[in-house]
Amino acid sequence: MSEKNLLNDDLLDAVAGGRANLYVIGRAKVVTTNLNIRNSYSKQSKYMGQTNAPATYDVYEIVQNEGYIWYRIDTDKWIANDGTWVEFTLK
Repeated sequence: MSEKNLLNDDLLDAVAGGRANLYVIGRAKVVTTNLNIRNSYSKQSKYMGQTNAPATYDVYEIVQNEGYIWYRIDTDKWIANDGTWVEFTLK
């Protein structure tokens, strides 16, 4: 799986120290309908449900994979962004 972690150095240190779940790094606002929620940052990962605009979520981790930016919104819950589905605001 080709992936790129988009976190800054401080957040990478937190991830390495096992503290990533404690830090909200931003907010994701869904601006589309029927956006899939998956259990990992891959289109092939397990489907967990869907979300719709105007839902907002705390974001704990960001990964670029398979041409999408993936936001972890909870333990084992990820949403993808093609650049138009989600508006992300850094905390």
